[in-house]
Amino acid sequence: MSPATDLVTTRENLFKPIHKGIRAMIYELGLRLGVTDFTNVEEANGVARQLKNDLIDSRSNCIVCLMYVHSRHEEKDFFSAIAPFDKELVNLMMGEHRKIGEAILELGRTCDELASLTDPARRIEVGDRLCLEANDLFSAYLAHLNNEEATLVPVMWERFTDAQLRALRAQFYNNLPLARFEEWMRWTLPALNPEELEILLKGMRTDPPPNRFDDAVRIAQATVPTDRWTAVKGRLGSVGAATA
Repeated sequence: MSPATDLVTTRENLFKPIHKGIRAMIYELGLRLGVTDFTNVEEANGVARQLKNDLIDSRSNCIVCLMYVHSRHEEKDFFSAIAPFDKELVNLMMGEHRKIGEAILELGRTCDELASLTDPARRIEVGDRLCLEANDLFSAYLAHLNNEEATLVPVMWERFTDAQLRALRAQFYNNLPLARFEEWMRWTLPALNPEELEILLKGMRTDPPPNRFDDAVRIAQATVPTDRWTAVKGRLGSVGAATA
């Protein structure tokens, strides 16, 4: 591996961890949608709630709500820092956020329509439309995540030091209420490979208050597969009372 490649792979990437968590949400929910029997009111309405309202599964609240909220946090904590260097690019990403927000609202209306129906034939009809709308949203969101990583990350690497990027990451996580942080980490931490998990946690350990490191370690212990977590924990060294 060349020194240039080493540099690229070890730079702070503020988008990759949370984006991998969002992709995990999308893949899991897409699979569940594909096997849903929309004539089964309890099953189908449960999927609609998973899309629009609180998840029964305690790992997260409302997947599309989290997708929407993520965009708002990005704009506040990351886009505002990048805008002085590339306003046109930030405006382009903001435009994608607006289109995604509109698609999320439309999907929510379809979820409400499905929940109001009792006729099996109509439920199948609206369920099929729900799947199409969800797939359109998911494909647009996945493309957007790729666009952000391909365009914004190089600007951040050019304009910010790793210390500055770590400060931005700390601001992003510290501004989240603990409950929201836990929701994100239940998806994000299991979606990371060992190297990414190690980099993220080592960085979080040095963050200013309210430091989320112990909370992240607690969530990792509960959600990351045991063999992967054991390997990463060994690389972290002493991680405090959270791993005792």
